[in-house]
Amino acid sequence: MRVFISYAHDTEGRKVAQALAEALRKRGVDVLWDRDLPEGNPVSLPEWIVTSVTKHPVLCVLSPDYVLRFGAGDGTAARKGVLFESRVLQRRIYDHTSSGGCPVIPVADLGFSADLAPVVLKNLVISRFDVETEDGLEQIVRRLLALSPVTSPARTVAVPPEVAEELALVHDLEAASPSSAAGPALVHDWLTVVPGLSRADLVRALPAVERILKAAGDAEAMRRVTDCCLRSLPDGALAADDRRTRAWLLLRCQAWHLHRMHELSAAVSTVDEGIRLAKECGDGWMVAFGKRLLAVLHCELAEVSRPDTRKHHLAQAVECAKAASAMFHALDPAGDEYGACRNVLAGIWFTQYRLDRRRSALKRANKLAGQAVGYLPKDRTREYHELLILRVRISIARGELPRARELVDKALASLATHADDGASYTELLGSAHLARAELRLKESGRDAPANAARDISLALKFFDEISLPYASATCRWLLAKLVPETAGVERGDVRICERLFTDPRIRLRGLEERSRRIGECVGGRWTRRAEWREIARKLRSQV
Repeated sequence: MRVFISYAHDTEGRKVAQALAEALRKRGVDVLWDRDLPEGNPVSLPEWIVTSVTKHPVLCVLSPDYVLRFGAGDGTAARKGVLFESRVLQRRIYDHTSSGGCPVIPVADLGFSADLAPVVLKNLVISRFDVETEDGLEQIVRRLLALSPVTSPARTVAVPPEVAEELALVHDLEAASPSSAAGPALVHDWLTVVPGLSRADLVRALPAVERILKAAGDAEAMRRVTDCCLRSLPDGALAADDRRTRAWLLLRCQAWHLHRMHELSAAVSTVDEGIRLAKECGDGWMVAFGKRLLAVLHCELAEVSRPDTRKHHLAQAVECAKAASAMFHALDPAGDEYGACRNVLAGIWFTQYRLDRRRSALKRANKLAGQAVGYLPKDRTREYHELLILRVRISIARGELPRARELVDKALASLATHADDGASYTELLGSAHLARAELRLKESGRDAPANAARDISLALKFFDEISLPYASATCRWLLAKLVPETAGVERGDVRICERLFTDPRIRLRGLEERSRRIGECVGGRWTRRAEWREIARKLRSQV
C-alpha cells in the first residue's frame, strides 16, 4: 500500500508528518512525501506532486500554516507547495463521485480544533493522531485499507467467498499491532491460505507477518513462513519481481530465524544468496541491508571462532559494515540507517578490543559510537537502545564507571516503558542487565558478586522467556564463573574450560562432564589437566 502525505513545514506540521510517516512505515505502508525527494530525483516537482496526489490515497496533516494556505492564494510565495497540492486535492475531491471511500483523509493532532479545518476538508472525517503514543494510528491504517479496491471501478465484479476471506485476512494482518496477542494467530491462519494467494497479495502481507513474528520472537513460526513462501515462488529462472521477493524472504526472514538460533554459518550463506539476488534486481537498499547483516554475523562468528579464523571474520565484518555505511550514506546522508551502520561498526571494533585487548580498537569503538548518537533518534528504538548498551560496555572498558552507571540506568529506565512491545525489547532488557552485572563487578565491593549474580539471573529469565538458547547459555556460564561450586566444579576447572572452548553451550557441557567425573571419583586432582584434554576431545568429536 502506498500513501502520500501532504503537510506544511511549520513546527506542528513537520512534527506530526514525521511521526506519522515513521509509524506508517513500521506497519509496512509505503509513504511518499517530500523528505524522499533527493532519492527519488523527479524531473519535475509539480509533476511528482500531481502524480502522487492523483494516484494514491492522501493524508492531509492539518496545522496552522496548512490551513492558512489550503486553496488560498494571496500573491505571496509563502507555502507555495501547500497551495499547489491543495488545488490538486480539491480537484480530486471534486472528481470523487462515490458515496464513500474518499481517498483524501485529514489528520490532525489531538489538540487541533476541527472548526479551523478548511471548508473542503471539514466535511470529511478528521482522524486524530498522537505523535507521542501513536494513538489513532490503528484507525488511520483501517481507513487506508478500506480504500484497497476488491471491485473494478468500471463494473462490479463478483468476489468468491474464499478470495474475500483471504483479502480480509491480509487486511487484518496489516492493521494488527505487531505486539498484539492476536498477531501470531493471524499469521497461523494466513499460512493456510498462502498457496492460493497471488504474488501481489503474498508480497503485500509479508511486511506485516515479519513485524508480528519478530515482535513475538517466534523463530519456529518464522521458519515455517519462510519455507512456505519460498515454496510458493516458481521453480527455475525467476522474473525480477520474484527475485526481489526471494531476496526479501532470505534477508528479512530466513536470516533472522537462523541468527536467532545462533546458526551463524548457515545465516551467512543465506545472506550471501539474498545479496546476490538483490544486486540482480537492482535493489540498492536491500544490498546495503544485507551487507550490514553480514557484518553482524561475521562479528559474532569471530567471538566463537578459533584464533586462526578469528582475524578473517573480523576483517570481513569491518569490510561489510563499511560497505553498508557507504551505501546508506549515498541513499540518505543524514538517515538513521547510516547511523545504524556506525553502531554496528562500533560494536565490531569493541569486539576486537575484547578479543585482543588493543587499546586502539577501543578508541575506534568509542569514536564510532559517539558518531552514531547523532544519527539514531529515540524513535529508532531498537538500535537506539543497542547503542546505549554498547556505550555502557565501552565506558566500563575505558574505566569511566560513573558514566557507565548513568548510561545503564538510562537504558533500563527507557526499556521499562517498552515492556509490552515484544521480544525485541525483552532481549534488550536482558542485555542491559548483563551490562549492569559487568559494571557491578568492576565497581567491586563486598556485595558486588551477589548483585551481579542477580542481574545475570534476571537476564537469564528474560532470555529463557523468549527462547534464546545461546544467550541463556551465556548467562548460565557467567553464573558458573561467579560461583563454580554451583556447577559442581572448582575455579581452576572454570579457567581451563574457558581457555579450551569459546561457545558457552559447549563450556557448560564441559563443566557438566567434569562435575560428573568428580562425583564418580574418576581420576584424581593430579590428572585435572589431562582429564580436561580428554573432555575436550570427547566434546569436539560430538560437534
